[in-house]
Amino acid sequence: MAAETPGRPAARHAPPPGVIALLALAVLAPMVGLSVSPWHANGSLWYLGMLPVVIGLFAGARVGFAAALVTPAFVGISLLLQDMPIVGALYMAAIGVATGFAALRGWHLMLSFAGPLAAFALIGDLDVGLPSGTVAAGASLTSGLVTVGFVLLGGLWAATLGQLLVRAFPVQPPATTPQHTAGYFAAALGLLVGVGTYIAMSWLGPDSWWLILTVFVVVQPYYADSAARVAARVAGTLAGALVAVVIVAAFKDLPAVITALALALTIAAAWANMKLPYWAFVTFLTPAVVLQTAGGSDAIIDSIVDRAAYTLVGAAGAAVVLTVGHTLVTRGRSRSHDGSTPA
Repeated sequence: MAAETPGRPAARHAPPPGVIALLALAVLAPMVGLSVSPWHANGSLWYLGMLPVVIGLFAGARVGFAAALVTPAFVGISLLLQDMPIVGALYMAAIGVATGFAALRGWHLMLSFAGPLAAFALIGDLDVGLPSGTVAAGASLTSGLVTVGFVLLGGLWAATLGQLLVRAFPVQPPATTPQHTAGYFAAALGLLVGVGTYIAMSWLGPDSWWLILTVFVVVQPYYADSAARVAARVAGTLAGALVAVVIVAAFKDLPAVITALALALTIAAAWANMKLPYWAFVTFLTPAVVLQTAGGSDAIIDSIVDRAAYTLVGAAGAAVVLTVGHTLVTRGRSRSHDGSTPA
């Protein structure tokens, strides 16, 4: 048996092209079918369950299956806390802290996509399709359970078939983070997410959950990476918003096509996250997410505008807080090293 090259992922047997195409169609089929059914809102729920899984699978099958279970649990708890700003803020802060410490194993990228979906269920207008019609996900116990069920099924479906599909791509193991760095990361993310959630639940509208999403994806274990992501996030969001507007204008009467394009863009985003600069990843992911907005083309356009606005606010707020924190930590370390203050 040939020896593995140090520092490179072990070679995997990719499925034949025909099998890859069939797997891709199988992953896509339930979501497309739901999107053209009377219960089209559940197509969005299916997609929400898939999104963290697709991101996680590119770090490994275990991470993908973990995402399939964690995401519906996050969503279900959020639905119970919709009318409790303080408790909801503490809950989201806990998810932020957990995401930070997950960097010790390299799992923070997956949680940085599951966490915003908890914010969506907590703050946003999340709907579910029932036999009686489309209702708010948190309207009743039944609507909540159906919501969690579709998110769970979408995640498990994507994890089961997706682990075979991603064999066609070279995958690097997730990068781990030292303990002290993960601690700073957890503190910064928990603080920003918690405060942002309280503000959003108390004074802002449902679309303000995009602010929390921005914080999750901008704040990184290392300050230099976070600073670079702020600019890349803004540029990628604006470019992705333009792509979404073009797609909506071209296919506004073809919801199944929009759904298929959203999934294709999600897979492209996961690939871009490994191979391309961060702004390219955001350019793919922005239309992938906003195209799954329920309510037709007008609702999608509104979501695009809101995403751009809250992204700018969230990125600016995160940049200010992280810069101040980085300055204080750097000064503290300098004083400890020169003996001015105890280490």
